[in-house]
Amino acid sequence: MIRFDQNDKILGNIARVIEARLAKKKLDAELTLVLDPKLAELESRFEDGVIAGGSYPDILYVAGKFLRNPKLENGSFKSFKPICGLYWATHNQGYAETAPIEELLEDIEDEALWGMNIIEMWYDLAQHKIEESADFIQRLLTLMRHAKSLGLKTALISIANEAFDDSPEELRADWTCGHDGYTLNLNAHYHREICPSKKGGMEKIIEYRRKMLEAFKDADPDLVGIGPYDQGGCTCPDCAPWGGNGYIRCVEAVTPVIKEYFPRAKIGLSTWYFGTFRKGDVSEFELLKKAIDEGRLEEVAYITSEPQVHPWPFEHSLGKPLIGFPEISMCGIFPWGGYGATPVPMKIQKLWDANRDKLEGGFPYCEGFYEDINKAIVLRQYRDDQNASDTVKEYLAYECNLEGELLDEVHTAVMAMEETHRRTWEPGHRYPITVPTKIFDIEKTILKAHAALDEQTKNSKKWRLFYYRAIIDAELARNDFYRNDKVLQYFNEMIELYHLYNANWYVKPDIMTDEKYGRPLTKDELKIIALGGTID
Repeated sequence: MIRFDQNDKILGNIARVIEARLAKKKLDAELTLVLDPKLAELESRFEDGVIAGGSYPDILYVAGKFLRNPKLENGSFKSFKPICGLYWATHNQGYAETAPIEELLEDIEDEALWGMNIIEMWYDLAQHKIEESADFIQRLLTLMRHAKSLGLKTALISIANEAFDDSPEELRADWTCGHDGYTLNLNAHYHREICPSKKGGMEKIIEYRRKMLEAFKDADPDLVGIGPYDQGGCTCPDCAPWGGNGYIRCVEAVTPVIKEYFPRAKIGLSTWYFGTFRKGDVSEFELLKKAIDEGRLEEVAYITSEPQVHPWPFEHSLGKPLIGFPEISMCGIFPWGGYGATPVPMKIQKLWDANRDKLEGGFPYCEGFYEDINKAIVLRQYRDDQNASDTVKEYLAYECNLEGELLDEVHTAVMAMEETHRRTWEPGHRYPITVPTKIFDIEKTILKAHAALDEQTKNSKKWRLFYYRAIIDAELARNDFYRNDKVLQYFNEMIELYHLYNANWYVKPDIMTDEKYGRPLTKDELKIIALGGTID
């Protein structure tokens, strides 16, 4: 039985989440949920079955602790970091864009129990048109409303000069290098983005941003992020260097429009890919700092940055709190979600150890579902500064119902998956694994555990991530790393389990029939594949 203030709808929703997990675990418990005004946000307490929190996410966080350890001792807790977020990539026809909505709502609940207190999403203008994407807009709104119904915070991310697919050609941004300090092309540019320095360009950017905000006017986000690169940017002489020039002007122009729709939302900036296209040039950082010091960006509350791309913000103060953007999805394996689980606990731990004291938390980049264990790792770091290896064991015990010696053995095997993680991509559907030494040991352990698990756990998507990874890698190793019929069968099963039927080729297992798969492809061929076709 769970007791709570019946007049508090959010507590009622949280109680429903906890009851469902208790039933799934066949646990009996008497709990009382309390939103305690004496506790500050990020503070919580567990005492003789009473879960009290200074905010709703803190109650969910402690409830997760209890579910994972019903013998939880009485005590008080304080979140190690204030921003315990995840960024869900809702594009490329990946998991978050195509999975049944009920499944995604359950994922949000699970992640809140691991400690998430804010979730971030993006409506990619170039991949959608407002008038043609009512269902997709409703999908994102449903996800955000569900998060809100549990008391979580939400965030919308945008790109400073992004545009719809049919943007006016005469207003489009430059993406080429070889001039104005740019030594690399903007590699992820859609070539639809708008140059704010062209006559009518900034007005078009504002028009598009207003159109998007109008569609999401009921979203009530707590944070709106404005990003610089990947799909964004302009390398023309009037915008360069983008991060310290055109980007800042775009932020200044769209911030009042964002505040018009969402007056209480905080504004976040990003230094993503600063210096990357200019061979390590730090002028983008320096000019951004200058603009902040001059008071041009007073509405900005946070700056998202990550040392995996550039260390400058971690060595020099930008005058605003830093939020991390760790990469937990695209980590040395291709296609990214193509072989099952991709645990990289030591990679995540190393990045955390070097930068934990410089961050207010973060929004790890989540491309699919295959990196689910990595999400738990970073959330436990944000909440409790917990070591990644400990979280791996905690995850396997709770999500996969493992215990005792078998838990220890599977923990060792899953940790070793990071050693067998990296692989190359060759013609003829061949994927050589760089360090294959422990592949068969991992397979032996996972198969042993699989035989011992109950049917419900065996068929759960979280366990099957590890199962597929172990048996696919071993089957590849037995076949000189070439795909065979058995591997193809597993690939198809994964696509069905994770709803990747129309996903772009780099986020789903390789089921393409092209025998030349793996050779350098032309842009036209890449476009065909991205749309779900095959090439001769």
